[in-house]
Amino acid sequence: MFLVGMFSWWYSHGLGGQFGRIRDRLMATIRFFSIGQLLSTFFAPFRQISAGKVAGSAAMQLRAFFDQLTSRIIGAIVRFFTIIFGAVTLFFQIIGEVIILVVWIVLPALPVMGLIAVTIGWVPSWM
Repeated sequence: MFLVGMFSWWYSHGLGGQFGRIRDRLMATIRFFSIGQLLSTFFAPFRQISAGKVAGSAAMQLRAFFDQLTSRIIGAIVRFFTIIFGAVTLFFQIIGEVIILVVWIVLPALPVMGLIAVTIGWVPSWM
């Protein structure tokens, strides 16, 4: 009866909790890199540096335009590399989470498989 209770917990509440932890870890990575916010503000001025509206000579307005343009280009470059690094990190994390999930599902069967291997006399080739 004890084993039945363990298996029923492992594949119901335990597996559900594992899915929840995986979701939480993935969401934490997405929030850490702020990928959605970076995409929505891709061409915004970097670090909120902006000359704003300049009411002055044509030379001052031209300088303000190029200041904003430079700031937006720098911001786009920094955001692009941050998004790429976040996406690569998320990709490798998803691979790791799938491995964790497969191990979680297979782990209770390993002692049974080992017992069967010992019973039939199987020995690994490296031994």
